[in-house]
This record gives sequence, structure tokens and C-alpha cells, in this order.
Amino acid sequence: MTVPPSRATRTLAGCLTAIGLALIGAATLEPYRLRTRVVQVTLPRGCDALTGTRIAFLTDFHIGGPGPSARNTLEAIERLRAWRPHLVLLGGDYFDQGRFSPTTVFDGLCDVQPVFAVLGNHDYRQGEHNAHRIAAFLAGRGVRVLRNECVVIDLPNGSQLELVGLDDPYTGLHDSSLLAQPLTPHPRVLLAHSPSVLEAVPVGSADIGLFGHTHWGQIRLNWSRWLNPLDAAWYLDRIRKKPHARFQRGWFWERGMLAYVSSGIGQTQLPFRLFARPEVVLLEFAAHGADTHRPCDDPRRYVRERHGTGASGTLR
Repeated sequence: MTVPPSRATRTLAGCLTAIGLALIGAATLEPYRLRTRVVQVTLPRGCDALTGTRIAFLTDFHIGGPGPSARNTLEAIERLRAWRPHLVLLGGDYFDQGRFSPTTVFDGLCDVQPVFAVLGNHDYRQGEHNAHRIAAFLAGRGVRVLRNECVVIDLPNGSQLELVGLDDPYTGLHDSSLLAQPLTPHPRVLLAHSPSVLEAVPVGSADIGLFGHTHWGQIRLNWSRWLNPLDAAWYLDRIRKKPHARFQRGWFWERGMLAYVSSGIGQTQLPFRLFARPEVVLLEFAAHGADTHRPCDDPRRYVRERHGTGASGTLR
């Protein structure tokens, strides 16, 4: 004899179904909700030379991938035109799976110079020759691609910034010995695709590091800073037999530097995002810390998200 489900069981099943449908709907819409994250930053070492400087950081474009990657990239560059940064930094993964194709979506970078970039693991998926082709394509849009290089950049206020651009750490192409030199009076920014590079750099080797790669899990049901099986990206690392980066999303204090891991702009594998909105990151450097009562190794001492941030739980 079959016992019919109780009213409580039917109610629970209905609630779970409604929640599931709501999450699917949210995950479908979220890739289209590009966020502008404006952050006031004070460097721990002072470096007053950066005061008033505006740096934009964009990463993980995945052109040709699922979802509105091209649309988001066009919109992100348009927002840069309006914000008028003094420097634009790009964090890699320009073409999903490295499948290069001629496109106009990056043409607007010519209007927001200077632009410096590094390559990501997807840019190497089709081999070294294809990575060279992607770098040359970006160079044609006014972008200087750094592959284990250090450059000194003149700022509009007459001061200088040291930028270290490491080649992709996820595929083991980075040369962290570039950071072995002691810090100079100029502020030093570390730019690399994957935050896993933080495991290899010397302590005190940069003032701030900017990274992408993780997409914040892309489909994220885990509210901690670390990746776990509630994040879609956890399975991608497992499939490729790569170790998970300890640093997955938001602000960190690590190796004596501020570090930010961005959720990126595009998608890979799946046309969904959930609790990991795509973003444009705009950094405004200030002379005074956000909350000087906090410990010296707490990012909140130096970082204050001003507006356009959505959930604030990633500031740690």
C-alpha cells in the first residue's frame, strides 16, 4: 500500500522547488548585472605619490564564452571612458579557452590609455603561438602586455609607480624572482592573473596586488573566502588537477601587501553566475586610511568601498 505524502512534505517540496527556480532565475540574470566597484585605498607604506591617482582593474573577459561576455566588456570599457582613470590594468583570460577571433570589443581601450596587461591560463589553452597572437592583438589596441616584466610608469602628478606584471601563475609561467628586489620609494603594484602566485612571492615585495581567475566561484553558494564544493570553480580546478588558490574573493592582507581578487567580467563553461556578479574595479588612492583603529594586517584599515559594491561581506 502506497502512503501519500503528508501536507508538510508537500509544502517542503514546494518551497524547495520555488527556491530552486528562484536561484536558477537569479543565476541566469546575474551575468548581465555588471557592477562598478569603487574603492578608496591607502597603501600601508604611505606612498603619498599615489594620492589622487585612479587605477582601473578589469579581468577575465572570456570573449567567445557563454553568456554576455562581449556585452559586459564593451560596457566596462565605456564606464572607464566616463571615469577617466590615470592607469588601466588588465588581468588576463581575454578569449575563452584561448579561441582567438578578430573582434572590436577591445577597440575602446585606445581611448583610456595607458593600459598594461598580463596573460591568463585561457590565453595559453591553444598553445604559446596563440598566446603571442593574443598579446599582439592587444598591442594593436594600445595595450602593453607584460610577461614577467617590471616597468616604471610616470603618473600625471609627476610621481612614478612601479608595476610588476607576472606571466600566468596557473600554468607555472610566472617568475617571482622579479619581486626579490627591495621596495623603492615608488609604490609597487603586482599584477598577475591568478592569486595562487601569492604563495610564491617574498614577504614585503609589493604594496598592492591585483588578481582575477577565480570568478569568485562563478556559481557561489559558499560565503567564506575559500573555495569549496559549493562553488562551481572548485570542480574546474579538480578536473584540471590544479590546487585551489587559498585566496578566492575580495580583499586580503597577505605577504605584507594588500591583495584584491576580482570576480571578473565574463563567464566560462556555464552561462551563469550566482552571488558572484561581474565587476569593474576602480581604485581611488587616498592619503589617509579608512579605519586607523583596526590592526595593521586588516585590509579594512586601508580600504573603504565607496559605492556600487552590492554585498559588503567580501571586505576582510
